[in-house]
Amino acid sequence: MSLHLRYAAISDRGVVRQGNQDSVFAGSHFIAVADGMGGMAAGDLASAIVINTVARLDVPPPPDSVVDELADAVADANRAIRRCVADDPQKEGMGTTLTALWFDGEWFNLVHIGDSRAYRMREGGFEQITVDDTYVQMLVDEGRITAEEAERHPQRSLLLRALGASEVEPAFQTIKGVVGDRLLLCSDGLSGPVADADIARTLQTAASPQEAAESLVQQALDAGAPDNVTVLIADVVAEEPGEQRQIIGGAAADARLAESDTAVLRAVRDEEEAAEEDGESETEELRQPKARRKGRVWRTVLACLIVLALAAGGGMWWARTQYFVGVSDEGNISLFRGLPFEVAGYRAAWIEVDSGRPAEDAVDSVEAELEAGRTADGREDAEDDLAALTDPAAGNENLDPLCVTAADGAESVPAAAKDCRDD
Repeated sequence: MSLHLRYAAISDRGVVRQGNQDSVFAGSHFIAVADGMGGMAAGDLASAIVINTVARLDVPPPPDSVVDELADAVADANRAIRRCVADDPQKEGMGTTLTALWFDGEWFNLVHIGDSRAYRMREGGFEQITVDDTYVQMLVDEGRITAEEAERHPQRSLLLRALGASEVEPAFQTIKGVVGDRLLLCSDGLSGPVADADIARTLQTAASPQEAAESLVQQALDAGAPDNVTVLIADVVAEEPGEQRQIIGGAAADARLAESDTAVLRAVRDEEEAAEEDGESETEELRQPKARRKGRVWRTVLACLIVLALAAGGGMWWARTQYFVGVSDEGNISLFRGLPFEVAGYRAAWIEVDSGRPAEDAVDSVEAELEAGRTADGREDAEDDLAALTDPAAGNENLDPLCVTAADGAESVPAAAKDCRDD
């Protein structure tokens, strides 16, 4: 018996963000969520490119080579992102998560990279069926912190793998569909502010996918929605659900991006066609040989055994797109590019700006945060944080009052004040 999907999807920019970097696609055979990242480096374009590339899979999957076809679509999307960066180096750092399911009427073929999640409600049981590609998940897997501690960890959103790297190896799963299953794909704009228990309750009680999607998005908004919120619900049903239109939302539906990502995809296709005409269509850059594509499933299994090594490699790439404010070797408040901790034993931080202001000038709580590293959403945000931490003229509550002296630029100083550095 061939089963069917009844689906609904909503993408909202949230309460805080100025734009929407999430993208979503839902069709009768293929559903996907992508969460773009990179701030000014065009995370919205990255997610739009990926969704508009993989949306071609909304057809019945082939009986053979379904994983190869799925992997090829993801590889095409990743090449398109890399081409976009090559054309405009200012977009270096753009990337996106991807969580997608390709349905053949009985089995779901899942591809996942990043921290957008897939959940399943079956007969009252609720489970997460993807594993986050994040630093804190790596710590949980190693037994260094608990899942509860991970939810409060300051680096809980730090990705180790995402599309946009020069080389990526997503995770693949095959999952059997059962009548009555309710599936949820979402960006971390939902899974961050809304507890799993509340998500489960909503999936259990909502009468339809549309009702469930609307309720979950509203819960995220009520919780402050600090990030974009994208929710896709799909019910597995036995009867034909009737005519359903494809849904494309978020950045992927933004008309301002449509011309850009279409041009990038066209350029990638043109490159491949030109290579074919030159007899080079099977080069590693454009197309991998069939023998290697068939070996991709084997490599995926192997990847599970060496996930820490892959996470470290992906983390080193991603580290170059991250910024934080911390303490330099000289003890000064400084802006860093990279990660405020070691990944698999490697230090992945490079100093960008040394303010010259000693970290010991900060109040104790702020100094402790600096020692751990205060992460930021891009370089501009990190520079603003650095300025806020080191400018006493702004009535800085981060600095010890005794450190705010006339020499620092203040017009007057309390009589009891002195230069901390004379201690």
